[in-house]
Amino acid sequence: MNGHILQPVQFAFGNERSRPDKLRGLVEFGPYRALDEDPIFGFVFPTEYRDYANRLFLALKNGVGSFKGVESTFRFRLTKDQVFPVTGFSIRGKSPHDAAKLYQEAILNWNAGASNPKPHMFFIIHPQTSASEPDTPYYACKARLLAEGILSQSITAELLADEAKFRWSAANIALGAFVKLGGTPWIVYGKELDQELIIGLGRSYLFDPQSRQTTGYMGFTACFSARGAFQFVALAEVTDDRKKYLKLLENVVANSLKRAEAIGRTVSSVTLHVPKHMSREEMDAVYGAVRNHAKQNILQIVVVKISEEETFFAVDTRFKDGIPHRGTILQINDRDYLLYTEGRDEKESWANFRVPVALRITPQGGARHPGGIKTVIRQINDLSQVNWRGFNARSKPISNYYGELIARLLSHIAAERIKNLPESSLQLLQERMWFI
Repeated sequence: MNGHILQPVQFAFGNERSRPDKLRGLVEFGPYRALDEDPIFGFVFPTEYRDYANRLFLALKNGVGSFKGVESTFRFRLTKDQVFPVTGFSIRGKSPHDAAKLYQEAILNWNAGASNPKPHMFFIIHPQTSASEPDTPYYACKARLLAEGILSQSITAELLADEAKFRWSAANIALGAFVKLGGTPWIVYGKELDQELIIGLGRSYLFDPQSRQTTGYMGFTACFSARGAFQFVALAEVTDDRKKYLKLLENVVANSLKRAEAIGRTVSSVTLHVPKHMSREEMDAVYGAVRNHAKQNILQIVVVKISEEETFFAVDTRFKDGIPHRGTILQINDRDYLLYTEGRDEKESWANFRVPVALRITPQGGARHPGGIKTVIRQINDLSQVNWRGFNARSKPISNYYGELIARLLSHIAAERIKNLPESSLQLLQERMWFI
């Protein structure tokens, strides 16, 4: 069995300076791209969570634990004049459904006030609810605000009440807000990678949270440079017809390839990352878009399927625990490769009995990447390490992982509301990383 180990990923920060450590690189060099202006934030909370709101503000401003605050880390100011509360309601004794309605009303009533400041983002402090519960303050607020073209960052009261967990999580909360506001914290080091683009493909089933019935189908793409820099999200139209959905999926892939052409530079390759759950019909729609695309600035288009692998696993006999190094690649047959995007480097994770991420990579069709399969796998490994979901985010390629986040959130927006999105909301969904 053929195999080798990729070199560790280096990250680029301000002025293209590099470090292997994300937090230290940010503090030392600043983000790769800073915000254009100091943001204004609204803090949304019921009256019983006022102390939690103060704790969150002070942690973002002054830091907590190893996080030194947004000014030292992300290079933007945060003062009392940049924040305001949205409160005056209580959720004591309320069901998740009723609590969600109160949060929505508070935010939308504030936003409708002519004299109220318009924030760049809302921080929403809400109670923790079950992941299986469809109608919660988190999903209700997120979906409604996205439909209104408003960004938000959610934090549970339980997290803010647990001092040890909050000290560990505060930096990730700040990171999520920074990215949604348009900042770029870090990318993969290497300017030559700017000519390679990656398009992650996904789909979302929209459903009614009350009846739990599917109300529509929606395909989408998310485009990045091979360095991990976000380019755009492209959304297909919503339909309740399966055959029409397949045509719309083909159209959104075709439109994404056109947008990739229009980025303004020669593109050596575009690689489409497709999740394994895509059906044969959906794959045929993707191939149709690729075949019919008249290449101008794109030299090559490659399609590859990526999935987390459970059937195959590697054992490194050099170590007692058998866990291979991060970046280990194995060819498991003529057309399939196994890539460990996590490994011995994350020892603490395995102490908690979590299995390291191993990806099965399968190139599709006859097109070959000009750099060969090693380049395709290197791109996937790079995009697994550049994840902006958190400083310690799980190492899955953002082309697919962000697609999972997009699908999960879109599924909570009513089909009719998506069909009638105002231009400002549609622009936000396509140009900002609202799904982080």
